[in-house]
Amino acid sequence: MACNPQKKGNENSYLPSDKKATKETIKLFSNLKDQLEKGIMLGHQDDLAYGNKWYGEPGRSDVKTVCGDYPAVFEWNLGNFETGSAYNSDSISFIKLKKYIQIVNKLNGISIFRWTASDPQLAIQSQQTNIHSAGLILQNKTVREKYVVYLDKIADFFNSLKDKEGKYIPIVFEPFNDYNMIGKYWWSTNQCTESEYKKLWVFTVDYLRNSKGVHHVLYSYSIYADSCTNTFTKYYPGNDYVDLVGVSLYLNQDKDPSGKNYVQILNKNLAIVTQFAEKNNKIASLTNTGMEGIKIPDYFSNYLYPTVSRYKLSYIMFGKNAWNNEKQYFIPVPGHPASEDFLSFSKNPRILTCSKISL
Repeated sequence: MACNPQKKGNENSYLPSDKKATKETIKLFSNLKDQLEKGIMLGHQDDLAYGNKWYGEPGRSDVKTVCGDYPAVFEWNLGNFETGSAYNSDSISFIKLKKYIQIVNKLNGISIFRWTASDPQLAIQSQQTNIHSAGLILQNKTVREKYVVYLDKIADFFNSLKDKEGKYIPIVFEPFNDYNMIGKYWWSTNQCTESEYKKLWVFTVDYLRNSKGVHHVLYSYSIYADSCTNTFTKYYPGNDYVDLVGVSLYLNQDKDPSGKNYVQILNKNLAIVTQFAEKNNKIASLTNTGMEGIKIPDYFSNYLYPTVSRYKLSYIMFGKNAWNNEKQYFIPVPGHPASEDFLSFSKNPRILTCSKISL
């Protein structure tokens, strides 16, 4: 796909936030912009690594099993790497994870990394319990040094992601996601002020770029769907530190049996995010969504697609199909009541699986 920087009359409209981004990373950002006009890419967490009732089978994919094609976007979690563990928080070895990234790159797909980072304050057993971890990273030398050790390891992992020609594989990094989910993370809003969140984000990105020379990363800022329209902008770290913006929302049938609230909230939040992206030269996405167990058989065609099709979104990321919990899945398997609906959804010309994209 050719880059056309003049399309919007702005010579910077196809440039990522990192002024030293590699040629391949600039191309990825440019192509993601162009891809918005073609449709929405389909994504699935950990898709190559495991799925419903299986683990580690080469070439297997629950998405491909149903629709005959791999997803275009793959999400992985870096959680545990900072502690020196051999396996991430989703039971994937980091040695295999590197291989999966190379496979995705060869497929012409995109890899996105979330980071469920360990609490650096707990790691050093700090006694300053009156100050939360985000504040301590910024204020306390001991905690900050521990966090920098985390970042050193993350940078080393990112810098190890290369293709067969030795070129860095461009990736998307989504740190500190869903910060408005109270109590879930140490960077959640009840433990991290607006100012601390932004400073923590800037410190993290600056360190990776300037101290570790990481220039093959696009940065994604994502919030869980929120009823407060200004939360998204209040915590935003700034255009020099973000490339993609997004919102997450799952359909919880226990709390929302008809799915009407899901559609309403998703519409409201996607409108906010896509308008923000258009204004600030960013790329909008639905960074996590789905319905566990898919108990509404026409969820994909009659709930999700009519909603997302109204907006210019880069991708939709569906939750994982757990290998060790047969009830936890967000992509149906053959024979499931929603499998035909998902097949129809994936075959829509505006929903882009791996073979449909031209990055």
